[in-house]
Amino acid sequence: MKRVVVVVWAIILGIVAGFIGAKLDQSDFNLKLSLITFLIFGLLLNFVPEIMRNSVPIEKKTNK
Repeated sequence: MKRVVVVVWAIILGIVAGFIGAKLDQSDFNLKLSLITFLIFGLLLNFVPEIMRNSVPIEKKTNK
């Protein structure tokens, strides 16, 4: 359920960002492009915790 919520919020925020960006650029708002772009971004964002979980933490070196 958590993953679905992340994708839904990514789409909602993507629509808002696309609308604001289109108005700042003085171009037409393209809903389809905003939906596709932020849907992909939301799906990629869902896999970040799994990628980070399998990574090895970097040890800090202290100079004494």
